[in-house]
Amino acid sequence: MSESLLVGAALSSLTVAALLTAGCTTGNSSATPVAGANTPTSAPTPPLLSAAEVEQLLGRMLDPRIPNSEKLGHVQDIADDPGLPNRIAEAPGRNNATVTVSIAATRLGAPGMLAEGTGTMNTTTSPLIVPFVAENGMWKIQKAWYCQIAFSMMVSSPTCPA
Repeated sequence: MSESLLVGAALSSLTVAALLTAGCTTGNSSATPVAGANTPTSAPTPPLLSAAEVEQLLGRMLDPRIPNSEKLGHVQDIADDPGLPNRIAEAPGRNNATVTVSIAATRLGAPGMLAEGTGTMNTTTSPLIVPFVAENGMWKIQKAWYCQIAFSMMVSSPTCPA
């Protein structure tokens, strides 16, 4: 299943590569909690999203017709900039580029869940790894990765440190 969206983009090849590979990680972590250390109590890890669910979510996040209010809950800790999702979705809208996201698999890996696939902007296809964090019993796109996407599209935000 592919979500193909006409979202327009004035992005260089370098920016496209940054967009499509931002946040790539092997997902290997050898960190173990220290006995007696204060570890935050949180909701149990939610079930993994399917590749199709992630693909649909990313398609909605890239669609400027979807209201910000329907996007905010899917990204970690961006409530202080409620217009950020559609500023990112609208940023490329000047040059009518086609963006296609295909997610092949999801798995557990640092920082929580990783969605792996490919992203294509016009004719440039690159590997894509989207990191998710578990928050309040659901998976959310990791804020740091989302901010890298914002920067690569030249979208500034007070929620994303420079």
